Amino acid sequence: MLEHASALPLPFLFQWKDGDVRRVFSPAAFKNFVAYAVQVAGLDTPETRLTAHDFRRLFATDALRSGLPVHILAKAMGHLNLSTTQGYAAVFDEDVAPHFRQFVDRRRSLRPAEDYRDPSPTELEEFHAHFSKRKVELGSCSRGYGTPCIHEHACIRCPMLRPDPAQRHRLETILANLQDRRAEAKRMGWLGELEGIEISIRAAEEKLVQMSQIVRLTLERRRPDGENPTP
Repeated sequence: MLEHASALPLPFLFQWKDGDVRRVFSPAAFKNFVAYAVQVAGLDTPETRLTAHDFRRLFATDALRSGLPVHILAKAMGHLNLSTTQGYAAVFDEDVAPHFRQFVDRRRSLRPAEDYRDPSPTELEEFHAHFSKRKVELGSCSRGYGTPCIHEHACIRCPMLRPDPAQRHRLETILANLQDRRAEAKRMGWLGELEGIEISIRAAEEKLVQMSQIVRLTLERRRPDGENPTP
């Protein structure tokens, strides 16, 4: 906006008063004032170069460090994209922890105090027992703490089962038994049981695929750079 010759007191930051008229600093005048300020501050070195745009970056960084939400800052700076605003601001590592702590404290202040009381020994024991109950034959259950099993402990069919590749031989044995039961159900005409067996077989086959994917991803992470994966 430096191309304007005069304006109201807002929104221009660098203005001077010419009688009853407020005028905006020209680019040349602004550079001269900044050069003078740098010299007075004893920062007149070849490495010190300040432009009008640098003041936007300084403002954005200070605003974010002071707690101004980034989407509000984007509006104030006239940005249509939040990533543009984030590019203006320097976020220092030492700012992350205290600002996150302040955010958590503000959220906690809005909730009942009893939500943050120390758990009783019984509650702690129940919490730790939850993780023991998640261990199953073919891996572990990923259902949330305090939630019941909604699949009646039919783990092989459950999408919450996290298969363990080390138990692949167990799953292959289960699948072979299911296929034998399917053949027997067809032979005996047990159509009601056949439907459930088919569902379990499809689920077992899907779990085998998941185990293979887990092994492949693990090997890729361990493979040295530049080494081709095994076909």
